[in-house]
Amino acid sequence: MKLWGMPILLSVITIIGLLLAIMGLGIWHLLSWVFLSYPVYVMIRYGIKYFR
Repeated sequence: MKLWGMPILLSVITIIGLLLAIMGLGIWHLLSWVFLSYPVYVMIRYGIKYFR
């Protein structure tokens, strides 16, 4: 779980965000943006550290 914990968590967050996006308008789209933005934030944050 130490190796696969974060990738599994990010994939679950992405799936939740995609499901929220197809649920409807209003608060669901706002929540989908939040859930889909978090994996991108994590990739950028740790990608910059990795490439330096």
